[in-house]
Amino acid sequence: MHYQAEQGRGEIKLFMADSKEEQQESASNVVEMRNADDWSTKGINADAAGNYTFAIDALSKSIELNPDESLTYYNRGIIYDRIGLYELAIEDFNKVVSMEPHDVDAYYNRGRTYVNLGQYKNAIEDFNKVIFLDSEYAEAYNNRGVVYDSMGQYNRAIEDYNAAISLRPNLASAYSNRGGVYFKQGNNRLGCRDAQTASALGDCELLEWARAKGFLI
Repeated sequence: MHYQAEQGRGEIKLFMADSKEEQQESASNVVEMRNADDWSTKGINADAAGNYTFAIDALSKSIELNPDESLTYYNRGIIYDRIGLYELAIEDFNKVVSMEPHDVDAYYNRGRTYVNLGQYKNAIEDFNKVIFLDSEYAEAYNNRGVVYDSMGQYNRAIEDYNAAISLRPNLASAYSNRGGVYFKQGNNRLGCRDAQTASALGDCELLEWARAKGFLI
């Protein structure tokens, strides 16, 4: 049986330069900040091209020039997580939430990274924070469900998958995850139903598993 954590908003964010605050800075600071913006843009472009090493180097240079831009730490954290450098990702997301205590995406992605590290208690705390700040963040419910699922707390997992589906009826991974729990509980009828729905939405893995097990022809 598989679990499928939802990527959700775990994506690089574009950098918006020339803010009002920037315009009010001294001329030398403006030059430095714009150079930081240039490095940030290079990092984003390198990430899009799959050149993660250069992307990290470019974002690190941007941070060196302007250590007060939370978005740059966020983007670097996303890349660290993507390539499996989870502890470094956590450090960057920690920096973001210290600078922006209401940044739901930072809590969400730190939670995802904690899942990757198997630190389920920390992951649940972050997903709880996301849901407190944004009660319609469907991916947070889905990923918290994955954690409860991994911990064997199946009823709680189903509640979270239900919430995710209610908010996003086309979230294939939530159907697949909920179907997996139903199979674990011996409810093959509901498991097959969710497997078919997930497949119709583009996620065929659970349906193929169910067929291989003989649950569905």
